[in-house]
Amino acid sequence: MKRIKTRIAPQWDTIELIVPVHFSDVDSMKLVWHGHYLRYCEDAREAYCAARGLSYKTMEDEGCVAPVARLQIEYLAPARMGYHLQVRCGRQPGTEPYLNLVYEIRGPVPAPAPAMAAAASIRASPSPADLAAPRLLCICETIQVFIDLSGQPYLSAPPPVERFFAAIAACERARAGAR
Repeated sequence: MKRIKTRIAPQWDTIELIVPVHFSDVDSMKLVWHGHYLRYCEDAREAYCAARGLSYKTMEDEGCVAPVARLQIEYLAPARMGYHLQVRCGRQPGTEPYLNLVYEIRGPVPAPAPAMAAAASIRASPSPADLAAPRLLCICETIQVFIDLSGQPYLSAPPPVERFFAAIAACERARAGAR
């Protein structure tokens, strides 16, 4: 099996979500069921694209969608009920016209401020020591191919995707300028 070696680099354009692990996310061993990690990644991908002007609704309206053509996931450690997870999503530069995204899921992390009181009442909440050093629990890579509504792949980025990649480039330039 080929291991995922790519990690999100500091200069990449990224987005970060904090997601709670609900009772319905865990299996009979009280560990997050493996399929839910993909949902966490999908939530991050949806937020990433929408924040850069290419929501799934916009893709559909513009006549270009981006199904996942390849997905690889590696589970490194389990997440548990009561955890909050940090899901980072970043685009691998230089992969246009494809959308290559890398995801890192870490946990447990502190709950966002409004949820702190609710998280404190969950018996399975992580210890302060666990919160101090969140572990890398899962890494994932996806490759999406932009296609038209008839299923034909674009050989070069259509206008809405060009605007999307331009927005990403602007975020990367701003990030480089801030360092």
